[in-house]
Amino acid sequence: MPQLYNLKAGVSTQADLVTAPDYVTVASADGAVTIQTGTVLITKGTAAALTLGTPTTAQNGTTIRFIATTAAAHTVAAATIGFNTGEAAKDTGTFGGAIGDGFACVAYGGEWYTFSVTNVTFG
Repeated sequence: MPQLYNLKAGVSTQADLVTAPDYVTVASADGAVTIQTGTVLITKGTAAALTLGTPTTAQNGTTIRFIATTAAAHTVAAATIGFNTGEAAKDTGTFGGAIGDGFACVAYGGEWYTFSVTNVTFG
């Protein structure tokens, strides 16, 4: 009699999981940042003015890191919603002007929540 196997549908191992790519984007000029998980390296020699759109709830968990590679007072604006549900009162993150300044933010419920903030003020 042939061997019978008991296979369960929907069971996976760690090897079956596919991780979304972690993009690295270079921001060498002013402009909009694509909403995707990854790191934005700001390389503009003078203060860069970057904009970050409003995330959808389908983008919950999207995490973006901003890092200054030049010593300038870069800005990242989320003009419609602000950061940390701050609306217009906290819609712009201003970098202190040193290499390595930056922050990370995660999308949740149509908002951007910041963490790992280094020498960036929100107002």
